[in-house]
Amino acid sequence: MRYIRFILIALAIIALFASCEKKVSRLPETGEAGGEIVVGMIGEPENLTPLYPSFIYHNEITDMLFLPLHKKDMNDKIVPMLATSWEYSEDLKKITYNLRNDVVWEDGNPVTAYDVEFTFNAMKNPANNYPLIMKLQNIDSAKAISDTRIVFFFNKVYPMALFDSDIKALPKHILEKEKNLANAPFNRKPVGNGPYKLDKWEAGKYVSLAKNETYSLEDKPFIEKIVYMIYTDQSVMFDDIKQGKIDIAYDISPEKLGELGKLKNVTAVSKKGNTYTYLGFNTSRKPYDSKDFRKAVSMLIDRNVLIKNTLQGNGIPANGPITPSFWAYAENVKPVAFSKTEGEKIVNGILKKDAKGYTYNGKPYVLNIITDRNDAMMVNVAKEIELQLTNAGLTVKVTDLPSDSLILKLFTRDYDMYVLSWQVSEDFNPFPFWSSKKEIGRFNFVNYYNSEVDSIVNLAMTTMDKDEAFGYWEKFQSIVADDQPYAFLYVPNRTIIVNNTLKSFENVYASAIEPISNLDLFFVEKAGQKKVDIAMLTKPVEKIEEKTEEVKKTNNKTEVKKTEVKKEEVKTTTPAPTAAQLLSQQVSSQQTAPVDTVKKEEEKKPAVIVQPQPIKIIQPSYPEAAKKIGAEGTVYVEAIVGKDGSVVSAKVIKSLNSACDEAAVNAALKATFKPGTSDGVPTEMKTTIPYRFKP
Repeated sequence: MRYIRFILIALAIIALFASCEKKVSRLPETGEAGGEIVVGMIGEPENLTPLYPSFIYHNEITDMLFLPLHKKDMNDKIVPMLATSWEYSEDLKKITYNLRNDVVWEDGNPVTAYDVEFTFNAMKNPANNYPLIMKLQNIDSAKAISDTRIVFFFNKVYPMALFDSDIKALPKHILEKEKNLANAPFNRKPVGNGPYKLDKWEAGKYVSLAKNETYSLEDKPFIEKIVYMIYTDQSVMFDDIKQGKIDIAYDISPEKLGELGKLKNVTAVSKKGNTYTYLGFNTSRKPYDSKDFRKAVSMLIDRNVLIKNTLQGNGIPANGPITPSFWAYAENVKPVAFSKTEGEKIVNGILKKDAKGYTYNGKPYVLNIITDRNDAMMVNVAKEIELQLTNAGLTVKVTDLPSDSLILKLFTRDYDMYVLSWQVSEDFNPFPFWSSKKEIGRFNFVNYYNSEVDSIVNLAMTTMDKDEAFGYWEKFQSIVADDQPYAFLYVPNRTIIVNNTLKSFENVYASAIEPISNLDLFFVEKAGQKKVDIAMLTKPVEKIEEKTEEVKKTNNKTEVKKTEVKKEEVKTTTPAPTAAQLLSQQVSSQQTAPVDTVKKEEEKKPAVIVQPQPIKIIQPSYPEAAKKIGAEGTVYVEAIVGKDGSVVSAKVIKSLNSACDEAAVNAALKATFKPGTSDGVPTEMKTTIPYRFKP
């Protein structure tokens, strides 16, 4: 549910292009080369190819093996990687990337635009089942026009185009003859072009990467080797952290965080959370269809106590469907305040209370909550909610289900309330969760329908003006928070454990980048540099049976029979994926629920969208000021066409000069259209009008 960070207005995009050829080092000047580090990670990657990213475990190893076209730096600026620069077409529907001519694959073959084209086509090919194919829905095609130039063609103007086209190239010369890319040997033995290359993958134990000697970029990594240790048990990983065996780790359980302050060798770094946990209401069932009842239940949950008891205080109350990690997080939207008095008052107006408890429609009423048995944290949250609501006099029953059973009940709406979490990624799209259209809002399990929210989200995701977009996102959060289809509970902080000898930029942890996906920015101080002893790290965990002594007395003599100490290797298994992880995978690929586990919903035809059609377009007069300087070019105006066909508002998204811009906007406001429609119903929509100015 994979990161959003907004882009820029069109002018800023052009400014970005103008500055992107400037060579600025991504690495800290004080870095010292040498040393090896160990990364602790829960779970094992399924493969090491960008074509099949995991939604259950991390993809940071792939980030070290393959170059993107560009990426964010420490200051949240976009910097070139495989690309040297990029430029937009005048209508903003094409991006042309210029690539480096000195990048090679590990086998010495050059990396070209044809590799990027091949990779894009492989991702778009339905036969390959690329999990993030919805990310490419607005890109019609990609065409290499030389070894170092490739053009991406978009079917609409939208702010995420630069990020959606940022793909990691795969080697065409190795993969083009593969008939089944999903089963290609390459997926476990990749040939990359990044700062590191695969050294060894010992299944179930570790993945080690070594410096890539053919890496072409100027910013060479400092660390010689990175060993990713695979853990299936939090306690074992935490013990290795305490013993100094791990240099950096994620996924630390909240109950372990209290011990970290006692450790001298590591530092715990807290970053803004990108996941929120919530209590979902089935709004198609009574009394959950009542906004007042949902608010009352939400008021009866003390979020601060919940955070203390489940996260050991390592989080903040959630205020809505966007997390603090997202640039448009609205701080002024406040979390629901705990009020037992007010909550009980509202409940008493909807349910009836007698000596035995609450009733509804003359029957004893039980609030049923379901959650994921495979997710211990969600079970703890559900039980804490049960305790708090019980203290308010309600009767609550919590049922933990296997992940697949929980998902089945969510898709079939067979529940009262459920506890789950969603992740807000950089390219966050709320429609799968909140759209009123069933064919789009496949994960709108709470049956929340609000046409105003649909319209606002559409505007937020299409406007090129960041300030305007923030206003839409803020309004979206405010409306959903007020309606409370979810009781938004908390956002856990993300905690990173780092060995004190591992260094980078001073603000590396405060920045938006993910440290574990940018280990080429880190170095180890000379005094702390070491060689990793993999044999010691992978030494089998042994189970020791206690010594027992059998004492016998024979003929006044005491015989002691000692039992040998038995040791056996403890077998580990990969943790079963949680419902949240499985659903995140479906969300990103926009798959419906599996047909073998979920009843098919009645098939719906997709909405028929008809764009506004121009009836009368007024040509602007050529301003005298522009004539005097011989200005020539095109101004692009974004117009919002109302339901009656008139232009409600207009603004410049690609400028020529102030005089021509003003003339173009004035002309756009006088234009008339046949209004756009959705399933035949007139709907407010955006359109782009180009105005050409020439002497």
